Amino acid sequence: MMRDYFIYKYEDVVSSDNKLKITVLFIHQVEVLSQNALAQELNLFFQENSITDKLVVIIPSYLEERSLEYFRTKREITFARVPGKSADYFDRCLMVYQFDHNGDFSLKYGNRPNNELIFIKHLLRSGSTHIFKNNGGLVESTPDHHFVFPSKKHCSKFIRTGNVLINQAEIFFLAIQLLRSTTDRNIIYCDTSSINVLPYAVFELKRRFGLQFDCPVIHSFESYEVFENSKDSFPPDSLILVSSSTSGNIIDRILDEKRAQKEQIQLIFFLGSEERYRIHNSNIICNLTKDEQFSLGEDEFKTYSSPDTCKLCKDHSRPIHIRGDVFLTIQPRIEKHLLTAKPEHVPKNISSFVGNYRSNSSDEGVIKVYYKDNIPDENYEIYFDMVYLLDNIHCFTKFNESLNRTIDKHIPANTKYLLHLPDVGSENLAQYIISKIPDNIQPEMVKLDRNFIDKITENSGTIVIVASCITTGKKLLQISRLMRSRENLNLVYFIGIYRPVSERFSVDLINDLKKGKDKSDERPFVAVDTIYCSIQQVDTSWEVEKLFFEKLIGSIDDESSEFYSYVDKRLDIIRDNKRRKGFSNDVFLKMPNGDDLTLRKNFAFWNFTYENQTVSQSEVYFTISTIITNLENKQIDAHPSLKQTNYVRNMLSPRNFHRFNDGIIQASLLRSGKTEYFSYDLDRELSLQMKEFLLSIIDKYDTEDGEAILEFILAIGVKKLKLREDDLKEVLNKAMTCSNIIICTLSTYIYSNVLFAE
Repeated sequence: MMRDYFIYKYEDVVSSDNKLKITVLFIHQVEVLSQNALAQELNLFFQENSITDKLVVIIPSYLEERSLEYFRTKREITFARVPGKSADYFDRCLMVYQFDHNGDFSLKYGNRPNNELIFIKHLLRSGSTHIFKNNGGLVESTPDHHFVFPSKKHCSKFIRTGNVLINQAEIFFLAIQLLRSTTDRNIIYCDTSSINVLPYAVFELKRRFGLQFDCPVIHSFESYEVFENSKDSFPPDSLILVSSSTSGNIIDRILDEKRAQKEQIQLIFFLGSEERYRIHNSNIICNLTKDEQFSLGEDEFKTYSSPDTCKLCKDHSRPIHIRGDVFLTIQPRIEKHLLTAKPEHVPKNISSFVGNYRSNSSDEGVIKVYYKDNIPDENYEIYFDMVYLLDNIHCFTKFNESLNRTIDKHIPANTKYLLHLPDVGSENLAQYIISKIPDNIQPEMVKLDRNFIDKITENSGTIVIVASCITTGKKLLQISRLMRSRENLNLVYFIGIYRPVSERFSVDLINDLKKGKDKSDERPFVAVDTIYCSIQQVDTSWEVEKLFFEKLIGSIDDESSEFYSYVDKRLDIIRDNKRRKGFSNDVFLKMPNGDDLTLRKNFAFWNFTYENQTVSQSEVYFTISTIITNLENKQIDAHPSLKQTNYVRNMLSPRNFHRFNDGIIQASLLRSGKTEYFSYDLDRELSLQMKEFLLSIIDKYDTEDGEAILEFILAIGVKKLKLREDDLKEVLNKAMTCSNIIICTLSTYIYSNVLFAE
């Protein structure tokens, strides 16, 4: 998705004694064309980030008045999806800063922060570092090679600023920090052409400010080569832009050889020692180096001054000379991952979790897919039916025991209210709590709605906030903010199943929710059970499948054909997800013979016994999806990981489909994995392996080996499973000659109308 705005979050321990978490929204446009689009970008950001202590909006002084109102009188609409928002929050925490043609900041609305200059400097440093890290600015070599800088230093890493300058909003964020440096400059020299976009962004800003100026000339040179190829000085009216440095030595050399004055030089990214930074801090836009007050930064890395002292060379690593960063120095490294039941792949509690919530029915249960309460166009990939769980709680012994124990331990005797979220599951959980607590505790049940706070009339005691299931905690944060006006009431958060996407997100959310007026007032957060799993609710595989088949069915002329009937029935199933409250079965396409995909014995990721006919498709899908989510949340250097960078492509090996030869597991992998994990077109060998596998299951489509063939063909059709063109054509050509009419017709449509349409 292309982003129109730059939004980021950081922690400020510099301008205040408190550790303030701050969200920044940066706007560079002349006007905000769509308030709804801006609100949607904020919504996407806060799906994975909790609300912060401060919300800073940075706007240009040329922003037109109508757009300015989006952060003043119309801010409730702009920030409609921000969790925990309230009028009180905006009055206390919202700051709107304006920048001018010199890049100077002035506070337009909001409370002025302590140590304002330090606050702004840290804000800019944090934003620039986010841009650098999120776009893969630091390139790491593989053990077989390392880099030689233009300064002749050897290192296993190098800074590639060209990687960073991708998103327009982020480029303008860096450009405003260059506005003052470009005043009265007629020539700009860039040490690599890949950063030319920065001065052009500066000129565009000046134009928007209405400044009268002649557009300077922009030249490029290759850093240290300028010293070898020329002895001339830079003109006095020029600015020299250096993309990056780990020492600032290039600045020293320019000054030592009297090529330019110190104020003519600006270094965009610095990653080096504190001593070297202090020497050149007036010339540095962003100091990336991690320190005690800047944990967001990057660690310094070891460099070697010559081949003789280079440890990498001694380990037989091949030196590659960097002459600039216009082109990638290496092709992305392909990492192939073969899933196993080892702890590094599988979350430790996945088997016990599924075992505890299995319904022993293939048609109904707690663990479902493709459903969300009350919102027509959104459906969670993974959904827990808490109403079913509570209605049948006697069948779920572990949850029942844990729930009763949690009630005994965490419902205080002075509980005055049970404030439950507006869904039926939360209301049922609150009713269950009342049925289990002693008779002398008689809390009033209150439903979360617009007027809930008016129903809370007591000024002391405890409010237990009851939620059946929590993903991002937006409503809990909202309650937390609103309840600050009732500081004499204690809050307890009581969750049935807590299901955040990752431990990192969970820690941030719980820390935010626990905050009281002081350390002695921390608010308990208790969950009966916790699992880290996917929280995706847009562009799920079923939504993509529905759009694909809706387009396909419009191309079928014969409505009486077997193929039309197959597609039509499948669409009826997907469209019926709201009435059915998600799917336990019908998660996947049926086999070519019309049967459902089922799980055979000895599933590697479960350590409990089961009967095939009692396993729902959703329980298998949940297991695979949660394993994939676990790998997605691991850092790129924590093997195995499914994170992607410009230089590392982490993929699921085609061998997974050999190892897990149950069609239901293969289908789960295809649907829960992202396109990047199946982009076998990036590697000739992987594409060949996948081609051979697909050709073999087409031949065996009517056996156990080929039971998921239609899921594979669908994955090709929606462009999730990618092969090299020749391999793909060979697979589809074979599928188009298959004797099964569904396989044949679907493959023909994909070949002619999707992939190779004339």
